[in-house]
Amino acid sequence: MVWYHRILEMNTWSREKISAWQEAQLRRVVDQAYNHTVYWRRIFDERGLKPEDIRTKADLQKLPILTKEDIRTHYDEIVADNASLYPHRKDQTGGTTGEPMKYLVSEDVWGYVTANKIAAWRTTGYRFGDPFMALGSASIFKKNAPFTRRILDMIRNEKAVNSMNLDDALCLQYIDILKKEQIHYIYGYASAIYLLAKYALDHQIDMSYMRGAFTTSENLTDIYRETIEKAFGCRVMDCYGSRDAAVTVYEVMQGSYHVGYSAILEIIDEFEPGKGTLVATNLLNMAFPLLRYNYGDAGELSDKSEGYNGQVLKKIYGRTSDVLRLDNGHVLTSPGFTILMRHFDVKAYDIQKLSGTHVQMQVEVADGWNKAQEAKLIIEMQRFCGEGCKFTLEYVEHFEPLKNGKRRYFMNDNS
Repeated sequence: MVWYHRILEMNTWSREKISAWQEAQLRRVVDQAYNHTVYWRRIFDERGLKPEDIRTKADLQKLPILTKEDIRTHYDEIVADNASLYPHRKDQTGGTTGEPMKYLVSEDVWGYVTANKIAAWRTTGYRFGDPFMALGSASIFKKNAPFTRRILDMIRNEKAVNSMNLDDALCLQYIDILKKEQIHYIYGYASAIYLLAKYALDHQIDMSYMRGAFTTSENLTDIYRETIEKAFGCRVMDCYGSRDAAVTVYEVMQGSYHVGYSAILEIIDEFEPGKGTLVATNLLNMAFPLLRYNYGDAGELSDKSEGYNGQVLKKIYGRTSDVLRLDNGHVLTSPGFTILMRHFDVKAYDIQKLSGTHVQMQVEVADGWNKAQEAKLIIEMQRFCGEGCKFTLEYVEHFEPLKNGKRRYFMNDNS
């Protein structure tokens, strides 16, 4: 675990030393991109740029944004002609919001991402080898994972279970596993851990033996966090990342997401100062250089933080498509509705932009819902959407998880 010990050391560095290390890595990957890929040499030449023109974080703005469609179209041209010098493997994105994107990921990236998770979890008292339950979709079983990856999973003592169709019977089964096998940590989709915690509270099951809950893949709403903390009586750490971008982020301090040193983040398309679309420059992937890569998420970025020497995300909004920018200038973000929806007898809800002037909310209602609540919700939502925007309310009997097990809606505490 070379990266693990290196990360622990780097955590003690000054902010200036971290910045110098990142810019040295930036120069290395820029030189690699220009000298060993067809795509990046063409991009540089078209703009009259040479590698020496991109030497600092500020210089990155001289380059265009790299999209997933660019990567799909120019995949072969982005593969470095000396990629064999850098151990790597083929990978692809999950395709949650569209067609999966194929790319190469270097073992250096995979090593950093894995080590940074262990280093972050360590702040809760977790130690490598402590058993933990991984609560996600069927994909977490990694049947086709490389042999070395499966060995690592065994060493780190992972108990993988499926959160698809997480009904009461499965909740009880998983709680029994946690207790009988003395598993004190749980990792998985935020909504799945919430459902497990909600079941424990509803059935007055003591889960005070839990020591850490690590949520990932979905927005950790206030409702989710409060329910998990109340049920488990332990620290909740939100985890976020994108392996293709080498972005690895952990909420080491509540409300402050520490960005790993393996990537430089920027904000583009701001809807408020510091808030907008995230783009990443991967500092470690020499086999498949990705500069200013728009990997599809939105957040609030800061370069200033107490107690951390790197970049910090103050808020993660999730997929860029979950930030609804309306034609009248109003911007709707899903975390903003968690407080509002506490006042309504709604089990779950989903908000979608049907057009630049039309927003739709689907709701699964609970006992107590009535016409007065309906009228009030329509008035509040119309106010959020603003003048010139149409709002419609639609009822559904039940929200099904997506194929990958994620739930792109928000569940209320009345469910």
